Amino acid sequence: MNAPQSPAGPRVPPLLRPGDRVALFSPSSHQGRYPPEYLADAAAALGAWGLDVLAQPEPPRHLYLAGTDAQRAEQFRRLYLDPAVKALFCTRGGYGSARLLPLLDRATFAAAPPKWVVGFSDVTSLFAWLHAAGVCAVHGPCLAAPGAVASPRKADNLAALRGLLFGTERPRYPAAALHLPPGAPPAVEGRLLGGCLSVLVSTLGTPWAPDTRGAVLFLEDTDEAPYRMDRMLTHLRAAGALEGVRAVAFGYLQRCDGDPPGLLHEVLADRFRDAPFPVVRGLTCGHGDLNLPLLLGAPARLELDGDAALLTQG
Repeated sequence: MNAPQSPAGPRVPPLLRPGDRVALFSPSSHQGRYPPEYLADAAAALGAWGLDVLAQPEPPRHLYLAGTDAQRAEQFRRLYLDPAVKALFCTRGGYGSARLLPLLDRATFAAAPPKWVVGFSDVTSLFAWLHAAGVCAVHGPCLAAPGAVASPRKADNLAALRGLLFGTERPRYPAAALHLPPGAPPAVEGRLLGGCLSVLVSTLGTPWAPDTRGAVLFLEDTDEAPYRMDRMLTHLRAAGALEGVRAVAFGYLQRCDGDPPGLLHEVLADRFRDAPFPVVRGLTCGHGDLNLPLLLGAPARLELDGDAALLTQG
């Protein structure tokens, strides 16, 4: 059963300002073999924006997680409900955020002032939960993850993220049409939902599966073979998660192509050949060097002009 959506839609947190206190936290995998300098690098990046950074030490490793489920859930609850903390930045993804959700009280978070939560990949589970609690979230870099720290586009990623959180930049992302149904309008609008496809599929059948009706559904992933992409998209369709969507927009599908090259494109075109909504691909968001931020839960507009498309927010 899909989680109900507030009639007014998810709330957008207040824009950040220099001097605001923000926190780094780890909802999923532990930092493991990665050097502690990665956390210091993330804190320094936020500090360069004039923010007061609260760097949370990870609890002792539990399995492959950054502490037990109870420890991570309590850390998230404490930071989110602390009125002095204005934003929470996930250190990395991996796996584990889904294990927190049964331990969080949705009503408590829904009643609290909205707060920025930034991350991607495994954090898609937490985003689905926040959407059900009526809060927007930012799909963007996990700042202490190796892909963020070592990205050749790190400066561009940080500049775009700062622009969104401080309100100085309007997200505008070009894409290319993959499928346009007959009579497709020149533009479609809807709330932007989604994230990592494999994680999103894992929410189906749970109390926090997002209600995608009327949404522009954003999907990205990494290291999934074309047949697995097919299987997950088929699952979305069979579960009714594609019914009533306004459009599907793919970001990076890193290392998801098959043999022969181009097989993934053929799979996507085949899977959506009869879709009653437009499908585009090529957003520079997700598991790639350039991981530009998207405001999930907020309105988005997808403009279509022949084979070209443009996604905008704000």
